[in-house]
Amino acid sequence: MLAGQAVMVNWSNVAVEHRPAYYHWHGHEHMVGRLAIPGYRRGRRFAAVRASREFLVLYEVDDIAVVTGKDYLAKANNPSALTQATTPYVKDSARALAQVRLTLGIGQGGFMLTLRFDTEAAQASGLDAFIRDALQRAVQMPGVVGAHFCVADMAASRIVPVERQGRPTAVPAWIVLLEGIDLDALESAVDRHLARPSLIAHGAQASIDRDTYAMQIVVAKPC
Repeated sequence: MLAGQAVMVNWSNVAVEHRPAYYHWHGHEHMVGRLAIPGYRRGRRFAAVRASREFLVLYEVDDIAVVTGKDYLAKANNPSALTQATTPYVKDSARALAQVRLTLGIGQGGFMLTLRFDTEAAQASGLDAFIRDALQRAVQMPGVVGAHFCVADMAASRIVPVERQGRPTAVPAWIVLLEGIDLDALESAVDRHLARPSLIAHGAQASIDRDTYAMQIVVAKPC
């Protein structure tokens, strides 16, 4: 299960030649720094297996106020020299600060499948119910250890602190995350319970991004 009532989830690209610098900054400064902020519970980074963007970053927090509050903004509005030097390498971001509507499962998986899509307001209730039911069934399938449903807080997601300025960012509205012990298990669960035609039939817009990732690093709250 997710460790909090909200998440920051970010899909992005970093060119191969810049990845050593990115890994050093992101692991040793960014993730450690974020987990030092009150209310941050856990940070995870994944690398693409079959995905439109190379990296998936997930921060789990107590609630949305954590990622819009003074402690977060104090850090994000005063980026270090290393942050200023490295963040221009991060491209093509799709990022949401999102409320966790449902989180199920027994723990973390080594692999993650993500779905991101939008819907019209008139379709939201029916789509919400469909996703909740689908995840209840998906998490029971062999090899699936977590199933999560999040919806972006658009006002929070569009806050642009100093460290993010100059980086155009798409904001996906609805996000589904499945965690498992291997990708075949996750693909099978989505094909059976959350396939694109079913999502569209229940109100999702036709543009649905489906990506798969493998875990790289986990940083938890300091003891």
